[in-house]
Amino acid sequence: MKMGRFIVDTHVHAQRFAAGKAFKEKKIDTDKASYNDLALAIRGLVAYDNSPRLIYDMDCYDVDMCVLLPAFGMSNEMNAELVEQHPDKFVAVCSAMETAKKSRMGEEPWTIEAAAKEVDKLLATGKFVGIGEGVPNDTMRRKTMSQTERLDQMRVIMDVARKHETVVQVHSGVVMGYPLTHHNWPETLHPMWISDLAVEYRDVPIVINHGGIQGWWTERFYEEALLVAASNDNVYLETGLWWAELYRKALIDPNIGAEKLMWACDWGASIPFHSQPGNYPSSYAVQIRSKKLVKHQVDVWGWSLKQLLKLECTQDDLNLVLGGTAARIYKLTVPHSRLFRPVGKELNPQEEGRIDVAPTCC
Repeated sequence: MKMGRFIVDTHVHAQRFAAGKAFKEKKIDTDKASYNDLALAIRGLVAYDNSPRLIYDMDCYDVDMCVLLPAFGMSNEMNAELVEQHPDKFVAVCSAMETAKKSRMGEEPWTIEAAAKEVDKLLATGKFVGIGEGVPNDTMRRKTMSQTERLDQMRVIMDVARKHETVVQVHSGVVMGYPLTHHNWPETLHPMWISDLAVEYRDVPIVINHGGIQGWWTERFYEEALLVAASNDNVYLETGLWWAELYRKALIDPNIGAEKLMWACDWGASIPFHSQPGNYPSSYAVQIRSKKLVKHQVDVWGWSLKQLLKLECTQDDLNLVLGGTAARIYKLTVPHSRLFRPVGKELNPQEEGRIDVAPTCC
């Protein structure tokens, strides 16, 4: 049985890297390569189209649509091409990938103004439904960044989102394998910082990538993400890497609920799952630093959907988590009206562009 009426994964990477050649050039044995080696190699690789595997999994698990995200080394152009080829399956968000590439190649110094200009231009094409993954950042920076400095950078991107009336994704959580510092993406370690932006930009929807859980078992970032979502009407949480118990707390919170949650599994990322039956949680996503790199396509959807099967919520709530919230926030076209429990103030569907039902009821 299909888990929901209209299923959307809002965090998908349809591009993938083949690192073997780069490892060989650096004289690194692939079987002995670390996650640090992989993180450094990826920045110089060219991503390839991994959508055939993605579409296969969509058929396997009855996933109707995916929101495609770029990540380091990936391109907006490839995602836009995939949307054009499969408009019924994909939409995409964009980021300042060319600005990052020029900085990495030493062609131009990275600035938030250049990043904002690139994102503004991309959104003006009408080919993208938001800004992500996370807020553009200087991946080459090696100096610790303060909260004030980073939030001022993020405000520049928030202004672009406000101009285009679109969604901004902010990253949270860690995977444990790739290095993560306060040099360039400090907000991922401090979800609470997002509360300032949420209050200042109440008209801009903010999605916290991973809902505080990208990898590992700590609930520190998750708790902070819940607080920000509960205290701000314009903040939403991705949930695909949550184990079952994490959903329950958010679903019963009267200031969060299903209408602020969206299924998003980081499909395509190289994050395996660790199993520890009899312990809490019984399994979770994490890069294990002492083990070999993952070479296969991790089955994140199979794991995540099994977590949802453990919930004792209504199907109408589950439908919102699996697709309804995403359809409303990203203004997706859905097959029929009235598929989802109404949320908030009703709007005129004719005013909402691509969507064919009122966003408040989809």
